[in-house]
Amino acid sequence: MKPFLNWLAASTLLANLSLLPSISPAYASSTKSQDNVSDPSSKQSMEARWDYMGIDGPDHWGILTKEYMTCETGNRQSPINISMAKHGQQHNSLVIRYHPSQVYELNNGHTIQVSHASGCEAHLNNRTYKLRQFHFHAPSEHHIEDQAFPMEMHFVHQDEKGHILVIAVMMKTDSSVPVLEELWRWLPKQQGKEVSLPLEISIADILPTVTHHYSYSGSLTTPPCSEGVQWIILKEPIHISNEDVENFVQIIGHNARPIQPRRNRQIEEE
Repeated sequence: MKPFLNWLAASTLLANLSLLPSISPAYASSTKSQDNVSDPSSKQSMEARWDYMGIDGPDHWGILTKEYMTCETGNRQSPINISMAKHGQQHNSLVIRYHPSQVYELNNGHTIQVSHASGCEAHLNNRTYKLRQFHFHAPSEHHIEDQAFPMEMHFVHQDEKGHILVIAVMMKTDSSVPVLEELWRWLPKQQGKEVSLPLEISIADILPTVTHHYSYSGSLTTPPCSEGVQWIILKEPIHISNEDVENFVQIIGHNARPIQPRRNRQIEEE
């Protein structure tokens, strides 16, 4: 395993011992094993199988193992339909600082997960969150005013205390941005395979130019569905081609968790 990945996996494991009980497969920092970095004391949760269809699908996540019970019993679950947002009473200060970096693509069986080799971070209300990885869902997991998008990208961050911030970017089919075209050229088709791209990627160029957004408190969207996740949903989508969406689905399949009950949670608009 590359030295960077060894360091990243170790740092994430230490962070997992903090506020949240675990970090889900699709949200954990990249390792060369399968995509789950969870509570090291729970061998069962490391091996529990889950999927997006059938008996291991979202309707049954909560009964697959006790570590996944929050998927069924939690009351602040994600994703949700973004509607009736209220303008934030306090300005939500979001600053994103992503830099060009060597990147690694991992097919973990549930998504294509991209990790990076140099410092990228987001600052939300004077708190610093380091970018751990980003990954993709097709179709979008969140809806905006009952509208789904062909894909959704999640930039997963974590602060020094283990709090998780996820910045979600909707993806509409039009023309693909050049950075995504480079990522799609190297998509690993085999589960468990990791590819080191032979060039640096400007991660900032993936994001829309405007960062107006919605925010709410939710959960991871994959088992163990841990709550206490701060969500930022950017209003402006980015562009991807129909062909790119089809290529992703051919490799991964459809990987979106169904919409979860809002349960009177407040959605703020900035």
